Formats: sequence, C-alpha cells, structure tokens
Amino acid sequence: MKKILLYAVAMLISVAAFAQKKGDMYVSGFFSADLGSYSVSSSDWHPFESSFEAGAKYGYFVADKLRLGMEVSVPFTTSLNEEMDGESYRYNTLSLLISPNVAYYVPMGDNCHYTPELGFGYQIDKQQTKGTELYASSSNSTTWGAYLDILAFEFKVSEKLSIGANLGGISFASSNYIYSETETYKINQFVCDFSNVIVDFKYYF
Repeated sequence: MKKILLYAVAMLISVAAFAQKKGDMYVSGFFSADLGSYSVSSSDWHPFESSFEAGAKYGYFVADKLRLGMEVSVPFTTSLNEEMDGESYRYNTLSLLISPNVAYYVPMGDNCHYTPELGFGYQIDKQQTKGTELYASSSNSTTWGAYLDILAFEFKVSEKLSIGANLGGISFASSNYIYSETETYKINQFVCDFSNVIVDFKYYF
C-alpha cells in the first residue's frame, strides 16, 4: 500500500514539472457550429440561422510565464428569412479575423495557471443578400477591437497537452459598414460577458 502511495506522489511531482518556460510553443485549432431559428415578437418572421467558424492559434513564450500569441479564424453565417412581407431571402456573411494577443501565466498550483489575456483584433466582413430584387444587395464592413479575458485558466495535462477554459471578460469593437460611396455607418459596442464557457486544447512542442 505504501509503495502505491509513493508511486502516486511521484506521479504528482512529475506533473508539477510541466510548466510554461521561455521558448515553449503551442498550436491549437478549433471549429464551431451553431444551428437554430428564432422568432420576432408580434411578427410571423421566423428566420433560420446557421453559423460556422474555423480557426487556428499559435503561442510562443518570450519569457517564463509570458506568452505572445496569434489567432486567425474564418467565421461564416447564413440566415434564411421567410414570411417577411411575403418574400424570402438569404443573408450570408463571410469574415476573416486576425487577432494578436499576450497572456501572463500566474501559477495557481502544481499544474494549473491563471492566464489573463489581452488581445487586439481586426476583422473584414463580406455581406451578401440573395433573393428578390427588393432584397438583393451586397456590402462590406471592417471591425477593429480589443478584449481582456479576465477569467481564463489553463491546466497542463502532460508535457505536450493542456486544457484551457475561458469564462469571460470585457471587449470593445468599432465596426464600419460600407454600402456605397455615400452610404456608410458606424457601430461601437462595449460588451461585458461572463455567461459562456470556452474550452480549448493546446499542443506544446
């Protein structure tokens, strides 16, 4: 029995040695899909919307516990809208997002870190509406923004693999929509969101 306990302690000590050090690198990829419909109150409008996103992440530790990263993703959203003025149309949005970021790893235990992350992003959107002549149109938009992931954590499972959990933070985004040379408008958004949990896996090398 004592040998088993000693072996377990040795395993825990070996796990404790998995730390993020200068020169470490990781890669991570992700894919998400969201399918559903929603209703507009006091209306027979019931659009069906699907969204997909694929992307990749890369991180490099420029110093012990200090990591620089880059994220590139391609979100796509398509919405089929029916029973609006007796017409139907499809609204598609294809985007490209580039986001450099920096994070600091604060030890919380043997193999767990608190990892607040500050990032900046630039996104290009291409919107297109397909349907009758009344609704057919196309437009472009650009968005820049910044975010701070406040409740972010990472657990090192092994020397090569870690699991991260992001429970929310704050962000600001400014979008510029261009419909024509004379028709443009801007939207600024500030978001404080702690209602979602994002889990990711990182491979270190």
